[in-house]
Amino acid sequence: MKTKTAAAILTLALMTVSAAGCASDPAPSPTSSTTATDAPSPSRSPTLTPPAADLEDPTTWTVSAEGVGPVKIGGDLASTLSELSDAWQNDPANCSWTAWWQEPGAGYQMYAVRGTESDTAPITEISVNVGGNDPAEPTQSPMTAKGIGLGASKDEVLAAYPGAQEIVAQIGDSTFLMVPGADPAHVFFAFPEGVDAASSVVVTTRSEPSYEVCG
Repeated sequence: MKTKTAAAILTLALMTVSAAGCASDPAPSPTSSTTATDAPSPSRSPTLTPPAADLEDPTTWTVSAEGVGPVKIGGDLASTLSELSDAWQNDPANCSWTAWWQEPGAGYQMYAVRGTESDTAPITEISVNVGGNDPAEPTQSPMTAKGIGLGASKDEVLAAYPGAQEIVAQIGDSTFLMVPGADPAHVFFAFPEGVDAASSVVVTTRSEPSYEVCG
């Protein structure tokens, strides 16, 4: 647009010069004057609001310290499940504190975990985990606002979050990169030993992601 405008101005200027060369100069008018006026300031564009997450499509969900899409840290598990698709499952008899969902192609799973102290304890952990695929070639899944999710390398996480802290898992052989912040929960990226591709993205209020959620 700027190039076309500049070209139009140049053409108009050349036409004006040519016309001036062909016509005789008019006598100056003693009473004429030119009043400069300020160009109107352009109106400010409205702030765009990101589209709401599609409850049926977790690939539209954003991972943050607040949760993953509509599944929020501090939320009520039963109420949350009532708003999600029927593909989310829960086993009241054996693992009532956990709900899970699996991507139709089994590329990744998601878990939401509440406290075990009561049926109304708040959600404290939400995870997105690689399924049967190679972590380095993940299925499209929820990501952070900076586009970091399953399959990200440590360098990619650190480039997006330079302050991320590396933590060695207390159980198992994984290491985590934790994104610092003032919220009660933090975002963790889990890396299995010898693998430079995030196999899990976890939001939790704990000091590190759970080793098991229904063990």
